[in-house]
Amino acid sequence: MGFKEVRTAAKVKEMLEAAGVTSVRIMGGTGLVIDIVGEAPAMGEGKRAVALRADLDALPMTEENAGLEYRSKNTGVAHMCGHDGHIACLVGAGLLFAKARSRIPSNLSIRLLFQPAEEGPGGAEPMIKEGCLEGIDEVYAMHNWPTLPLGTLGVVPGPMTSHTTEFHAVVRGQGGHASSPHLCIDPVVPAAHIVVGAQSIVSRNVSSMDSAVLSVTVIKGGEADNVIPEAVSMAGTIRDFKPAVSDRVRERFSSIIKHTAEAYNCCGSIRYDDGYPVTVNTPEETEHVKRVAAALLGEDNVTTNSLPLMASEDFAYYLQERPGCLFVLGTAEEGKESHLCHSSKFNFNDKLIPIAVSFWVRLVEDRLGASIYA
Repeated sequence: MGFKEVRTAAKVKEMLEAAGVTSVRIMGGTGLVIDIVGEAPAMGEGKRAVALRADLDALPMTEENAGLEYRSKNTGVAHMCGHDGHIACLVGAGLLFAKARSRIPSNLSIRLLFQPAEEGPGGAEPMIKEGCLEGIDEVYAMHNWPTLPLGTLGVVPGPMTSHTTEFHAVVRGQGGHASSPHLCIDPVVPAAHIVVGAQSIVSRNVSSMDSAVLSVTVIKGGEADNVIPEAVSMAGTIRDFKPAVSDRVRERFSSIIKHTAEAYNCCGSIRYDDGYPVTVNTPEETEHVKRVAAALLGEDNVTTNSLPLMASEDFAYYLQERPGCLFVLGTAEEGKESHLCHSSKFNFNDKLIPIAVSFWVRLVEDRLGASIYA
């Protein structure tokens, strides 16, 4: 639901302006750039600014958490990735920063980036083009992660999330009556074989030292149970960390589609659309995150387990412009049901909010070299 976050952005703006924040700019259509500038005497020479980013958008899907009082009331629109939680965390930190303006040196500032369209088509690039990073020294972002324990922070230097490619494939045949398949050219059978054949691409063409994931997530064909369709379409994603791996997977997938379709007297085609690039955390900024997390959460709660992630993030574009770091914060609790992001039963764990707010404050203090909340 990218670039439609009008009410969400308005609520964020309302809350922070009520706390006395006056520097609010709209960028990227529905995005917000909010500066909190210190009012205390300047500390040292020069200016320094750190940016923190949260994503605003929901997903085009229906929530199935019927028992939740705060579930989405809009069919086909729901926060099934926890961006509403990310917003709450950054607004919470922003309220604390606003309250502490008199203790922040006037040559230091904090920029809050509330960005639209992370789930697609991508709000980072238009916000960057409009100047959201001007004057910024470092930029950071967080994401909740339901497979890590609550109170755990996951981060690695270098690649943190993958490059993604969307694909759209079509197998065309000749439709007709389901009672007479011999008079038709059935595209369903080769489409089914293509899905099965695709499962061998990574296991037999990508080195065990590299990583890739190919997922067919959409299959559409036919309208009636007694009609063989003219065509079957498929869509999904390819995820990787290296251009050579991406090229190899695309090459093999294209070949399987073309030749499998031909083997059944059909015609197969595919289109690839490049998505977000690899999110690359800069080493020094990753160390800053790890150091602050160890002090706040304990060294044992800073982990590299299951990282990097095969998910993708348009925060990658910020890190092509400025040093910074994307990290994840765990939400899982022992004995409690936890659903993955993008599940129709996902439910953001609100217990993460005070943890994340505290982390944002301590990270900013560390990076600005100022004691905001002693």
